[in-house]
Amino acid sequence: MRVLRIVVVAAVFAFFGAGCSGDDEPTSRPTPVVTSTASGDAVEPSGPPPVTAGPATATASWPDGVTAKLVAVERVPSSWGVDVPESRTIVRLTVEVHNGGQAALPVAPSSRQLTLLYGPQLTEAAAVTGHKYPDPAEQTKKGLSADGDTRIPVGGKSRFVESQTVPMDAVDDLTVVVELPSIFGTRTPYTLTGVQRLVKLVR
Repeated sequence: MRVLRIVVVAAVFAFFGAGCSGDDEPTSRPTPVVTSTASGDAVEPSGPPPVTAGPATATASWPDGVTAKLVAVERVPSSWGVDVPESRTIVRLTVEVHNGGQAALPVAPSSRQLTLLYGPQLTEAAAVTGHKYPDPAEQTKKGLSADGDTRIPVGGKSRFVESQTVPMDAVDDLTVVVELPSIFGTRTPYTLTGVQRLVKLVR
């Protein structure tokens, strides 16, 4: 028993002796991974790629601080549109865009911010034209489109209304692709799925 205890103590001394040197030099650490930029300067590794899809209730967001959210998805009477066949129904979408960036966001007049898709094949919905009503209140209620601001200031919000038609039997499978303008280059689209869960019937 005494022999075993001596062997254990010797092993412990041998282990710690190997890990500690007399010159007190720090142990080596792994070298951090860096990537190089076009200028040759070392930078920290980039973060995860931005999210480009989410459920219909999600707020679409981009690295520059711009966000967008569906605030209304409505199935409106076909009579509010011009020459809408009985086999199709109108889906009116309202999106609110918030500019949380550091520069004003320009938006071209009458530009489309949303693309409505339906079915498992993600078929693009058809464009639809609405009637014009002389009464402003009626136009607000029955209008199928409304342009927001053409320039969204920093910290500002703007709403856009767009309508498209889908087959009657396709209202239960809807997807919306949000395509907003960008100050520089092209903005990556954001896909919202399960949009049919937000549909409300308007009469």
